[in-house]
Amino acid sequence: MTHLVSPKPPIVHEELAHIGAGLQMVDDPTGYLTRLREQYGDTFLVDVFGYKLFCTFSGRGLESLYKLEEDAASFGFATFDLLGFKTPTEIFIDTNLSIFYEMLGIRKLPYYVDVIHGVLDLELPRLGAQGEVDVFDMVRTLQQRVGFGLWIGIDAARDGTWQRLKEQFDVLSQESAFANPRETLATIVSGKARERAALQALYDILDEIHAARAGSDAHANDSLTFMHAKFADCDEVTRRRKVAHNVINANQGFLSNLYAALAWVVVRLLQHDDVLEQVRAEARRTAAEFGPDFLRQVEALNSMHYLEQVLMESVRMAQRSITLRKVLRPVEFDDGDTVYTVQPGAYITTLLSVTNLQTDELRRFDPEHYEGNRLRPGLAAAGKETVSTFGHGTHACPAQKLSHAMCKIVVHRLLDAFDLAAEFADPRPAAGQLGGVARPGEAATVRYRSRAG
Repeated sequence: MTHLVSPKPPIVHEELAHIGAGLQMVDDPTGYLTRLREQYGDTFLVDVFGYKLFCTFSGRGLESLYKLEEDAASFGFATFDLLGFKTPTEIFIDTNLSIFYEMLGIRKLPYYVDVIHGVLDLELPRLGAQGEVDVFDMVRTLQQRVGFGLWIGIDAARDGTWQRLKEQFDVLSQESAFANPRETLATIVSGKARERAALQALYDILDEIHAARAGSDAHANDSLTFMHAKFADCDEVTRRRKVAHNVINANQGFLSNLYAALAWVVVRLLQHDDVLEQVRAEARRTAAEFGPDFLRQVEALNSMHYLEQVLMESVRMAQRSITLRKVLRPVEFDDGDTVYTVQPGAYITTLLSVTNLQTDELRRFDPEHYEGNRLRPGLAAAGKETVSTFGHGTHACPAQKLSHAMCKIVVHRLLDAFDLAAEFADPRPAAGQLGGVARPGEAATVRYRSRAG
C-alpha cells in the first residue's frame, strides 16, 4: 500500500489486514472515519476490504478533491465500482449522462412542475382520509411514482402501471449498495439473477407503454418520447435496450437520495413548531404575491427561500455520502500541509458526515445556517468544501433546481391535504449507512388526517 502515495502519509494499521477496517466501515462508517481522523489527522491511507482509500478531511484537501479532473481521478469509475455490485453492468455501459443533463435543463422545469402536480393528484388520495405511515416509506413511494411520470410519462404513473414498474425498480434499487451494504452480498452470490430478471421485465413494460401510444401525440413532451427520439438512428433492438437503460438510470438517480431528503424535511417540521409556522407564513406571503396557484409557478417556487433553507439544513445533517475519485493516472494532491503524488490503484476519498457535523454549531439544526441554498459565512471556517449538501464544483448535483422545486411542492401539498402528527421521538440516521442521504435507524411514524372537510 505504501507505493500508492508519496511521500508516505499516515497509514491505518488494524489487527486484521483488509478485513479489520472493512468490518468497522460496514458497522459504522461515520464513527470509524471520525475516530481515524482524531488518531491520524486530516489525511491518511486505509485499506478497506482491499480498496485503498486515501482519505482527506482538511479544507485544502477537500478543495483539491473537488477540483480533480475526471480523466485523472474519476467520479464515474468510482461510482461504477460502488454500485456495480448491485446493478447489471449493461445499464452503465448504455447510459449517456449528457442526455440526463439535457433532461434537467431549466427550460423543462415548468413541464416537470405540471407532472409533479399531476402525479400528486393521483397519489395523495390513495392515502385515504386518515391513518399512520412511516414517513420515509410514504415519501419513497410518492417520489417513485412521480419519477415514473417525470422520466417516462404520466401514463407510467397511472394505476395498474406504476405498481408493475415499482415492483421491478424495487429489485434494481441501488440503495442497498450504500444504505445497507450487507444486502449486497446476496446479489453478488446470485450473480444478479433477480436484478437481471427485473431488467427483462422492465424492457417489456416500457415496450407496452410505448406501443399503447401509437398514433397519439399526447406524450410529445415527455421523457420516453424524448429517449426514443435520441436513439432514432439505432436498429430496433439497440434502440429498445438503450431507451430502457437510460430510463432506468434516470429513475434510479432521481430516487437515490431525494426522497430521504424530503422525508427529513417533514420530520424536522414536525419536530420544530416554529420552523413549521415560518414555512406556513412563507406560503401565505407567496400566495398573496403570486395567487392561490403559486405552487404551479416556477417564479413563485424560486422565491420561497425559507423552505429551501429547511431542505439544505435537513440534507446537511443527514448526509452520509462517500465521495470517491478512482485514480486513473498519477495526480498531485495538495492537502494544505503536503503535496502528495497519488498513483492508480488508490481512491481519493472523503465522507461528508465526518465534516458536516464537526462543530457544536453544525451539530445543531437551524435553517438560519443557510441563506437560501448557501451556507452562511463563518460556519465552514476551514473552507466551503468542508460542508456539503448537493456537492461542489463540476460534480455538484445537476438536479438541485428540480429537487428544490419538488420539495416545495410536495411539502406544501402534504400540509394542505393533511393534518400531520409525529408518532416518533427523535429519529437518528442508521449507523451502518455508507453513501447517500441517511435513512433512519428506526421507523419514523406519522399520523395523518385529511383536511378535506
